[in-house]
Amino acid sequence: MRRVLATMACLTAVLTAGGCGSGPAPQSAQSPRSGVAAPSGEPAAPAATTADPPTAFDAAAGVALPRTAFSTNVGGSVTASFVTLRDRTAYIVAPTGLTAVDVLTGKQQWATPIEGAPGDPDNQSGPFVNTTGPRPPVVTDKLAVAALPVAIPEQGTTPGYIALTVLAADAATGKKAWQTDVKVSTDEYADASNAVTKVVGVTDKAVIAGYDKDQDHITVGLDPVTGKTLWTRAKYTGGSVHGDILAGVDYDNGLESSSSSQITALDAGTGQQKWVAAKGSYSLDVVSADPALVVVDQKAEVEQNVHGGTFLVFLDPATGAEKARLVGDYGSAVSSYGDCFYDQQSVLACSSSGVLTGYDAATARKLWSLPDQAANRVAPGVLVAWHGVLYGTTQGGQPIALDAKTGKDLSTGVGVEPYWVSKYAAIGVSEDDNRTPIAYPVKK
Repeated sequence: MRRVLATMACLTAVLTAGGCGSGPAPQSAQSPRSGVAAPSGEPAAPAATTADPPTAFDAAAGVALPRTAFSTNVGGSVTASFVTLRDRTAYIVAPTGLTAVDVLTGKQQWATPIEGAPGDPDNQSGPFVNTTGPRPPVVTDKLAVAALPVAIPEQGTTPGYIALTVLAADAATGKKAWQTDVKVSTDEYADASNAVTKVVGVTDKAVIAGYDKDQDHITVGLDPVTGKTLWTRAKYTGGSVHGDILAGVDYDNGLESSSSSQITALDAGTGQQKWVAAKGSYSLDVVSADPALVVVDQKAEVEQNVHGGTFLVFLDPATGAEKARLVGDYGSAVSSYGDCFYDQQSVLACSSSGVLTGYDAATARKLWSLPDQAANRVAPGVLVAWHGVLYGTTQGGQPIALDAKTGKDLSTGVGVEPYWVSKYAAIGVSEDDNRTPIAYPVKK
């Protein structure tokens, strides 16, 4: 049963993140709207079948996408994602820039290169499993924004350095809006191999982006119109945006233990600190979820608990006050509570220790749980959630869709195993040995 090794859920409202989206499809001369006559005398594109949310995809009508969309292991599980699916367009980040592809035709709509030498040019190539690299771009109605490492060469006696480069392009045309390079390392021998770069969120006040590698953690706030740097914060990894609040993991918290971290909230537009929570944690990860709550996957210090343990913590984004705490496994070998998937509407579904549970995304109230022995039902493996539906596979390896609010079986005729879903298509992995990205059109 395939499993995604990193959470690929998305934020709604001000943030539209990797792998999901339901805004207007970007248009260009190469990608006419369905059913509208194309330029240059080309025939009209056939009307596409759409459903929101879809419950079945046409497995026989798959369209190949660029191999740079994601990485897989030999079993076909996605290990790293570089693509955001928004309606019928896949936005793909690569070491050299951004591209947009129509998933119903496989045709490239536009390509926008970065200026400068890629800091990790081979990250998305080769047969080896790699979970690092650039994270999927963030796409809004206006902009497609990606973050990449760039190697800035020396200039005379001034040494070269590694920069976090943020590239913003018009989502419809690919026209470059701006590119900003922020120095992340003063070590002239530093390199960006296996760095993680990401756009955390895009609001009307700031574009938030970050760079993480080993002990280098930096998050920046940029003007969304000009790309001008508004603020920077070192030893900090941005996690999620909640209106004007950015929540992230703070490694510079004044604690004696170098392994300790905490959640620190900042003003997204100014970088001013607002509150702190989850102090003295062994490890922390901010989970993509409803903006109504900050959701944190926490590994507690052994000193805080007799055995140590993992928790899923729900915080008020305005104050940092704890709203709910879910207890996971105990023991030093466990490092994460589990995988969580936000359905883009009202449900956060989390899998922990073989148990899949649905929670109200705004209140953390438990809605349902599987396995359910009384009903003779077991927990499936979830791959993605979108618009009230959980998509995954049964224990027998068959595709299935569940109603996110109730946990009930919604469709056993999904047809494919989707890792990304929109009202036009799903993106999955080919069944052959090549394990290439394939887009499957919506059937119903």
